[in-house]
Amino acid sequence: MKTLIVGASGAIGRAVSLAFREDHLLLHANQGHVTISRMIESERLQAEIVTCDLSDREAVEKWIKSIDTVDRIIYVAGHAVHGLVVDQSIDELDHLYEVHVRAMVRLIQATVACKPYDHPLDIVIVSSVWGEVGAAAEVFYSTVKAAQIGFVKAFAREAGPFHVRINAVTPGWIDTPMNDTVEESKQTVMDDIPLGRLGSTEDVAKTIRFLCSPDASYMTGTVLRIDGGWQ
Repeated sequence: MKTLIVGASGAIGRAVSLAFREDHLLLHANQGHVTISRMIESERLQAEIVTCDLSDREAVEKWIKSIDTVDRIIYVAGHAVHGLVVDQSIDELDHLYEVHVRAMVRLIQATVACKPYDHPLDIVIVSSVWGEVGAAAEVFYSTVKAAQIGFVKAFAREAGPFHVRINAVTPGWIDTPMNDTVEESKQTVMDDIPLGRLGSTEDVAKTIRFLCSPDASYMTGTVLRIDGGWQ
């Protein structure tokens, strides 16, 4: 099996890479290729590194022309921004859109268009719980994450006849460097989570692994929330 993981250098991307370690991996990063190289060596993965700046349209277009048929696409790439809408530049929204939405759509569009008709393709998009419920001070981030979910639900209806399944996961507070704020904030969040702990990157990776397994073969257009009951 050949699995493309977009955004493999982050904490969740690493966990996903290890969850699919028996596959031939295509691991994408922008500036994190050194981190990925070390992971490949230390974990003895069968993997190739792909570098591309997802915010650069020309770079994305050049990259997708080189992609061969794959069996799975896991789209983990992205970043959050914080601040009130009235204080933020609209350019920041444009940048988020390029990475979270446009690059994702172009990659999937090109991959589906060139694959053999009867070749099955599993796609999982890592969105966010904020794409479902929204978050103050993260409105731009919530907006692009909601767009990902809308794409998953609609494209699942269109792509099913072409042997394509696409699903999404919406993590809540996962214990990663991106959410590494002061300990008081973490404790406040944990106090609000019914399961009493922050999520782990393995929690996300295992759910993605399930969605790509035969056990989920009748699931498409599904959005699975991974938040311990938080939202």
